[in-house]
Amino acid sequence: MNISGSSPASLFDSVLQAQAMRQEMGVSVMKKSQDVMKQQGEAMVQLLEQAGRPSSGKSGQMLDAYA
Repeated sequence: MNISGSSPASLFDSVLQAQAMRQEMGVSVMKKSQDVMKQQGEAMVQLLEQAGRPSSGKSGQMLDAYA
């Protein structure tokens, strides 16, 4: 006798769908974090490049931001 009106297979499918949704959300959050980290890294490189630019009168003194 099935009181709930839903079969065990549909409950299992529901659990699998919920797990898949959690995994997709986790991947989305991770990708967003990677994007933010990449932007921060690029901003840091730009800052280092600007800091190493020679001022007037000095030439040939560059900070190697990629070292």
